[in-house]
Amino acid sequence: MLFANDIFTLDGLRYRLLSASPAVNTAWCIHLDSALAWPVHMDYHLIRDLPRQADENPLRANVSPARMARCNHAYQRLKKLLDSAGDALFEPRSRNHAIETLAIAEHCSPRTLQKDLRRYWMRGQTNLALLPDFQKCGSPQSKSTPLETSPTASRGRHSKRYETFQIGPEDAAKLRSIIETDYLKDSRHTIADAYLTLIQKHYQFQDGNQQSFVNPPGERPSLRQFSYFLKKNYNIETRLRSRHGDSDYEREHRKKVGTILADCLGVGHFYEIDSTIGDIYLVSSRDTNKIIGKPTIYLIIDRKSRLIVGFYFGLENASWVGAMQAISSIAEDKRSLCERYGVEYNEADWPAHQVFPSSFLADRGDMIAFDSNNIVSGIHSTVINLPARRPDYKPVVECSFRQTHHTLHATAPAYDPPANATRRQGKRYDKDACLTTTDFGNLMLNAIIRHNRRSIKGYDLTPNELMDGVTPNPIELWNHGVLTRSGRLRTYGADFVQRALLPRAKGVVTEHGIEFKGCFYSCAEAINQKWFEHARRKRFNIEVSFDPRLVDSILVCPTGSTQEPFVATLTTRRQAYTGMSFGEVAFYANLKKAVECETAESRLQNSVDYRTATDPVIAAAKKKLKAAGGGGSRRHRRADTKAERELERTIERQELARIPDALPMAPSPPVQATDPKLVILTEIKQTKTIADRIAEVRRQMLATG
Repeated sequence: MLFANDIFTLDGLRYRLLSASPAVNTAWCIHLDSALAWPVHMDYHLIRDLPRQADENPLRANVSPARMARCNHAYQRLKKLLDSAGDALFEPRSRNHAIETLAIAEHCSPRTLQKDLRRYWMRGQTNLALLPDFQKCGSPQSKSTPLETSPTASRGRHSKRYETFQIGPEDAAKLRSIIETDYLKDSRHTIADAYLTLIQKHYQFQDGNQQSFVNPPGERPSLRQFSYFLKKNYNIETRLRSRHGDSDYEREHRKKVGTILADCLGVGHFYEIDSTIGDIYLVSSRDTNKIIGKPTIYLIIDRKSRLIVGFYFGLENASWVGAMQAISSIAEDKRSLCERYGVEYNEADWPAHQVFPSSFLADRGDMIAFDSNNIVSGIHSTVINLPARRPDYKPVVECSFRQTHHTLHATAPAYDPPANATRRQGKRYDKDACLTTTDFGNLMLNAIIRHNRRSIKGYDLTPNELMDGVTPNPIELWNHGVLTRSGRLRTYGADFVQRALLPRAKGVVTEHGIEFKGCFYSCAEAINQKWFEHARRKRFNIEVSFDPRLVDSILVCPTGSTQEPFVATLTTRRQAYTGMSFGEVAFYANLKKAVECETAESRLQNSVDYRTATDPVIAAAKKKLKAAGGGGSRRHRRADTKAERELERTIERQELARIPDALPMAPSPPVQATDPKLVILTEIKQTKTIADRIAEVRRQMLATG
């Protein structure tokens, strides 16, 4: 059933029902698609059951004050007509008479009242129906019509000195080309630079001498026209994204209508973790004259309460090792930690002891390492790696670094602000360095305790926190929030966390021990189970956990066994690597490979030199054997082996066992031997090679029988 102000379609035309009297079957309707339409009479039973249609242009109350003032003035004038005539306005005769009478009284044109009355009926019979259409004023261009298709004539104030340049379709194409290829591609180029490029490329002429000149005013777009065209056709987001990139836009220029706590369920839901370099020079604990550089700082902060729950400050670089230390500190004994750095211990300062979150928020650095999977499998927390160059996704920990440095810079000696690095001939703060790593740890622990106790300025407390009188400092926020999250939080002991976070890899059980990353390990359990004896027949793999910082021991995790992991230590085969890290062992392994490569080359060269030296001897011996007729059969050549061996041994003894005289003497004359064998020996000594001697002895023996 249709009611007053409902819109319906009849014979393809849209109508609005103005008034209906079902008792007398009368209805007054007005055609909506005709600008000069007036109410028409219809039978109500013919339109009563027609379907209603939605209003395509609903009226809005949030309009400008100027439009509302015009609307109110028109309605106050028309209201007198509506109150005096009422439904009689639907009839043409009574309507015209009432309009003319009111026009004389209000000193306005009857056409104005007709226009207002028609608009009142066609737009819903409310006072907002008389809102003026300011959006239709000015140029006929619409948002869907490109600027270059509409003329710029009669726009703005005209210059008295020259004709205003009119931007046509060709000019608009030139402007777009310069904007998209010059201004939007490089953030260093300003609007003035892009405008200069436009004039240089498209708005110059040459005189008879082929000399270029800029077109005079009125024959080129002005800088203001260029700027207007740019801002009209390219919105601010398009300009900033194109000039600076998506990452910079999201970080520096995006809208900030939300809050980081929107998706945070409470304390212990998100822990933000990140690292930075401390801006303080440290010295060696053994010699304070030796500067060891700046430390690495890791912080882990609960997003909801801003509580610092984990940390690391030391000399490890930003890596998984440092992140592992920071995560382990969540479960570390805080009393012994404070005693180590000389800080007074108070249990109330560490309310999140051994409490682990649902998710760690980290950047795409050390926490994207493969070893970070141990967090998921070991302590059942999710690691969320945030997009690159988006520190605004973990703003709490990013701001905490700045707050920590702000706490230290006033009192800590050798504090080197980052801005000093970019200054020419900046100050040398390192000359004041005197803090060791232990001293720096004392400063950091006190700064963390101060942060956890300090009230947060501008923190948005929830209504429940306000009603409970919670002071906005991290410790109280945590203690209040943990009441609603206690059933969802998990706690783990220090030993379990340390073992869960250690990297895991495969080791090989050999007869020399458990081989892992170039080292060999042994343990009582492996010896009792005869692992190394079995490995002599067939080697097998074993899973181990290790700390990359020290090779002295590893944890062996038996595969398919329920027993606890056991500790294996270095064997005497690799005792020289004690106290080193696995990185150092890998370095020495590379050096060893280089030495082995050089050794292989040396051995090859040695073998080649040997063959080069012996090949002539072998060739000569083969030549003599061939000249002697091959020496006969093998049986004939081996017949007198024993006698020949005795003869050769006699010759060898006479050459090697002779004792030289104590004093040098003149050479004695040759012995006049009468024995045929002695004569033969004397002649043999004068030969040059052993092969010649052997061949000569054989010939003489055969000759003498």
